[in-house]
Amino acid sequence: MTESGTITSPDTFPGAKKRVRILQLFSRYRAFGGEEGSVNRIRNALRLEFDVGIFQTSSGEAFGGNQVHKAVSALKAFSNWSVVSQLRDLHQHDPRDIWLVHNVFPAMSPAVYELAFHLDVPVIQYLHNYRMGCVNGFFLNHGKSCQTCMKGDFRNAFRTACWHESHLQSGLMGMITARARAMDLFHRIHHWIAISEAQKLEHVAMGIPSEKITVIPHFYEHPEMTDPPYPDRGDALFVGRLSAEKGIDRLLRAWKLIQDCGRTLWIVGEGPERPRLEAMVREGGIRNIRFTGFLNHQEMEEIWSKSACSVVPSIWKEPFGMVVLEAWAKGRPVVAHHIGALPEIITDGADGLLVPEDQPEQLGEAILSLLQNPVRAAQMGHAGSKKLREKYSRKTWVDAIRPVLSADVRARG
Repeated sequence: MTESGTITSPDTFPGAKKRVRILQLFSRYRAFGGEEGSVNRIRNALRLEFDVGIFQTSSGEAFGGNQVHKAVSALKAFSNWSVVSQLRDLHQHDPRDIWLVHNVFPAMSPAVYELAFHLDVPVIQYLHNYRMGCVNGFFLNHGKSCQTCMKGDFRNAFRTACWHESHLQSGLMGMITARARAMDLFHRIHHWIAISEAQKLEHVAMGIPSEKITVIPHFYEHPEMTDPPYPDRGDALFVGRLSAEKGIDRLLRAWKLIQDCGRTLWIVGEGPERPRLEAMVREGGIRNIRFTGFLNHQEMEEIWSKSACSVVPSIWKEPFGMVVLEAWAKGRPVVAHHIGALPEIITDGADGLLVPEDQPEQLGEAILSLLQNPVRAAQMGHAGSKKLREKYSRKTWVDAIRPVLSADVRARG
């Protein structure tokens, strides 16, 4: 599926400076998540000064249907000839200076890279997770940290069924990822964009040359970013997809230790882990917890107004953490695990609190300290809001990505 995204501006007038023409490529996942939100936000920001188009496929569409269709789709995951044909035609009629790739797995297939190299179109790979060194992209294996496949041997993924709880799907994804790495992508891709220093270090450890990776943190922008009044008796809040890597079971264990504090833990979102988490609450006798599912904008504003802090109990090496910026946009401090890029974003004791993972006592104590000290918590939330405006604005992001996207065009021009 393709969607054009060209903007006409004074730059396109005769004699004006040519705008860099970019094609974003993104294979959407079965369920909407933070990565897809980032892709959309990036596109909207780039369109302010670049000529941007988008080419998308969907894993849900590609891998649904009957068994025959699924078998054909599995073959396409190695080399999707229909996608290659569409991209070749698109390039012939609407050539772009750069292909900005976000994700090709599994629906687009690594054949996208082969085509780009054949057409001599520079590829810039935007990193959102750790897929090049882990079939599920999280460096997790059934809830535990795992980097066994990091160097490119994905046999352990098949043995342990660490993707979708399936030996077959894990093995297939391992072979597809190995095929991509066999193309020498780490050197042939023109440039890589990481969203944190922590994420960059993991990819350098995989084998990507450090000089080919530029770190550009995400940005957050809200047209009416004002801190809602801070409550005297605020609740605790988790917002996100209810999936294993988010560590919500750790949060529930921590909450059980402080459940009689007179406050409520709100868990906002949906995901595959919800039935297990709700069972954990029932069977464990954990009180004062509300699962809300997805909420609309007005409902979400109401939840934020009664919340004292946001909790980020992730157990994977978060490459960034947009939920931290979202909390700061509401003037709320964050309690998070000291993992991945979260320590890069959060200054412990200033705009949030960091605790070791798998330490429910410390997580519970950190949450309780903010719930019981609204003045301190409000000050930390204000500090986060100030940092958000100064360090994570759209302008800061555009200023950082502009030279990356323009360098190759200037060299070729």
